[in-house]
Amino acid sequence: MLLFYPVPPALNLDTVWTQGLRNANDAPVHLHVSLDAAQQETDGPILVVDATALPSVPSDPITRDGLVQVSHVPSAAVQNLDPYRPPHPVAAGGGYVTRSLPEDIAVLLIHRRGVWDLPKGHQDPGEDLETCALREVKEEVGIKTLHLRRPLGTTQHGYPDGDMYAVKTTYWYLMQTPERSFSPEQNEGIRRVAWARWSVASQHIGYETLRRHMAHVESAVRTALG
Repeated sequence: MLLFYPVPPALNLDTVWTQGLRNANDAPVHLHVSLDAAQQETDGPILVVDATALPSVPSDPITRDGLVQVSHVPSAAVQNLDPYRPPHPVAAGGGYVTRSLPEDIAVLLIHRRGVWDLPKGHQDPGEDLETCALREVKEEVGIKTLHLRRPLGTTQHGYPDGDMYAVKTTYWYLMQTPERSFSPEQNEGIRRVAWARWSVASQHIGYETLRRHMAHVESAVRTALG
């Protein structure tokens, strides 16, 4: 989970780098849960905070104002500070391509850049998210027939993107295909496409954010597939 902090004019970024974010008199630090909300508050710098690197987050953290209150933010939790890169949003679509097994579920994985992943890709200009997700999955696993069953929420992660810091939100969908022969999209660095039982896939996915998402949606997927 990423959080966002609009930097007040009086706060120097060098201070954040050395001391983190901490208010006087131990007042809580307020972090936005959405980049858009943070951008509406300021034209200045916005810091991207990795919630998993915070010392403590309340069990029910989001206030009515869409904020998260924390005691402080250590500098190590700030993702876009060394050097400072302004955050910008990136949208993507991806798929949990599944099929039923006797007393289990299989999900289709891709192997890219040395790790197992789920097929996904960036949204093209003017493209809706469902069309994006179907197109990207078809291209990456090399199939023609793919059916979208239902949305499965989103994941979010960030990464340096030149002089900017990309905040990527991936919209996930439950999908099914009758095809059983696949052709990895080699020019995207995909080397293998393979079915795996859900429990095996959730252990071998190479990204913690996606492993957490698999655990979150497992019940919904099993219910949808009956």
